[in-house]
Amino acid sequence: MKRNALGQFIAGHSGNVNGRPKDSERISALARTFSLEAVETLADLMRTAKDERVRGTAAQALLDRGWGKPRMSVSTESESSSYVSALRAISADVLDKKSSRHACEQD
Repeated sequence: MKRNALGQFIAGHSGNVNGRPKDSERISALARTFSLEAVETLADLMRTAKDERVRGTAAQALLDRGWGKPRMSVSTESESSSYVSALRAISADVLDKKSSRHACEQD
Protein backbone atom coordinates (compact mmCIF):
# COMPACT_ATOMS: atom_id res chain seq x y z
CA MET A 1 0.00 0.00 0.00
CA LYS A 2 1.22 3.46 -0.80
CA ARG A 3 0.31 5.48 2.30
CA ASN A 4 1.97 8.26 4.23
CA ALA A 5 2.74 8.26 7.95
CA LEU A 6 -0.82 9.35 8.76
CA GLY A 7 -2.27 6.39 6.85
CA GLN A 8 -3.57 8.51 3.97
CA PHE A 9 -3.08 7.49 0.37
CA ILE A 10 -0.22 9.27 -1.36
CA ALA A 11 -1.25 11.53 -4.24
CA GLY A 12 -1.66 9.54 -7.45
CA HIS A 13 -2.40 6.25 -5.66
CA SER A 14 -5.87 4.89 -5.09
CA GLY A 15 -7.32 2.62 -2.45
CA ASN A 16 -9.66 1.20 -5.10
CA VAL A 17 -7.24 0.16 -7.82
CA ASN A 18 -9.60 -2.28 -9.54
CA GLY A 19 -12.62 0.05 -9.54
CA ARG A 20 -16.18 -0.96 -8.75
CA PRO A 21 -16.69 -4.66 -8.01
CA LYS A 22 -18.10 -6.60 -10.97
CA ASP A 23 -20.87 -8.08 -8.83
CA SER A 24 -22.53 -4.69 -8.36
CA GLU A 25 -24.38 -5.09 -11.68
CA ARG A 26 -25.77 -8.44 -10.55
CA ILE A 27 -26.79 -6.96 -7.20
CA SER A 28 -28.60 -4.13 -8.97
CA ALA A 29 -30.44 -6.61 -11.19
CA LEU A 30 -31.40 -8.68 -8.16
CA ALA A 31 -32.68 -5.58 -6.33
CA ARG A 32 -34.82 -4.67 -9.37
CA THR A 33 -36.66 -7.99 -9.10
CA PHE A 34 -38.24 -6.61 -5.90
CA SER A 35 -39.56 -3.46 -7.58
CA LEU A 36 -43.21 -4.50 -7.71
CA GLU A 37 -43.21 -5.62 -4.08
CA ALA A 38 -41.46 -2.39 -3.04
CA VAL A 39 -44.04 -0.24 -4.84
CA GLU A 40 -46.88 -2.27 -3.27
CA THR A 41 -45.29 -1.77 0.17
CA LEU A 42 -44.99 1.99 -0.43
CA ALA A 43 -48.63 2.13 -1.54
CA ASP A 44 -49.71 0.19 1.57
CA LEU A 45 -47.70 2.51 3.84
CA MET A 46 -49.16 5.55 2.09
CA ARG A 47 -52.70 4.28 2.72
CA THR A 48 -52.46 2.70 6.17
CA ALA A 49 -49.54 4.08 8.20
CA LYS A 50 -50.57 5.81 11.40
CA ASP A 51 -47.77 8.37 11.23
CA GLU A 52 -48.50 11.05 8.65
CA ARG A 53 -44.77 11.52 8.02
CA VAL A 54 -44.53 7.89 6.91
CA ARG A 55 -47.57 8.32 4.66
CA GLY A 56 -46.11 11.48 3.15
CA THR A 57 -42.69 9.95 2.58
CA ALA A 58 -44.22 6.89 0.93
CA ALA A 59 -46.42 9.06 -1.29
CA GLN A 60 -43.43 11.20 -2.29
CA ALA A 61 -41.36 8.10 -3.07
CA LEU A 62 -44.15 6.75 -5.30
CA LEU A 63 -44.48 10.06 -7.13
CA ASP A 64 -40.71 10.31 -7.61
CA ARG A 65 -40.55 6.82 -9.04
CA GLY A 66 -43.59 7.26 -11.26
CA TRP A 67 -43.04 10.80 -12.53
CA GLY A 68 -39.44 11.59 -11.65
CA LYS A 69 -38.22 14.21 -9.24
CA PRO A 70 -39.22 17.82 -9.87
CA ARG A 71 -36.78 19.68 -12.07
CA MET A 72 -34.80 22.59 -10.78
CA SER A 73 -35.21 25.74 -12.79
CA VAL A 74 -32.19 27.67 -13.93
CA SER A 75 -32.50 31.39 -13.43
CA THR A 76 -31.38 33.80 -16.06
CA GLU A 77 -29.81 37.17 -15.35
CA SER A 78 -33.13 39.01 -15.68
CA GLU A 79 -34.89 36.56 -13.32
CA SER A 80 -32.15 36.85 -10.73
CA SER A 81 -32.22 40.64 -10.89
CA SER A 82 -35.98 40.66 -10.29
CA TYR A 83 -35.42 38.21 -7.44
CA VAL A 84 -32.79 40.47 -5.93
CA SER A 85 -35.10 43.46 -6.42
CA ALA A 86 -37.87 41.61 -4.60
CA LEU A 87 -35.54 40.77 -1.72
CA ARG A 88 -34.42 44.38 -1.48
CA ALA A 89 -38.06 45.58 -1.44
CA ILE A 90 -38.94 43.12 1.32
CA SER A 91 -35.86 44.11 3.28
CA ALA A 92 -36.71 47.81 2.93
CA ASP A 93 -40.29 47.13 4.06
CA VAL A 94 -39.07 45.22 7.13
CA LEU A 95 -36.63 48.01 8.00
CA ASP A 96 -39.37 50.63 7.59
CA LYS A 97 -41.64 48.71 9.97
CA LYS A 98 -38.85 48.34 12.54
CA SER A 99 -38.03 52.04 12.43
CA SER A 100 -41.73 52.94 12.73
CA ARG A 101 -42.10 50.67 15.77
CA HIS A 102 -38.95 52.13 17.32
CA ALA A 103 -40.26 55.66 16.79
CA CYS A 104 -43.60 54.76 18.44
CA GLU A 105 -41.83 53.23 21.44
CA GLN A 106 -39.84 56.43 21.99
CA ASP A 107 -42.98 58.59 22.11
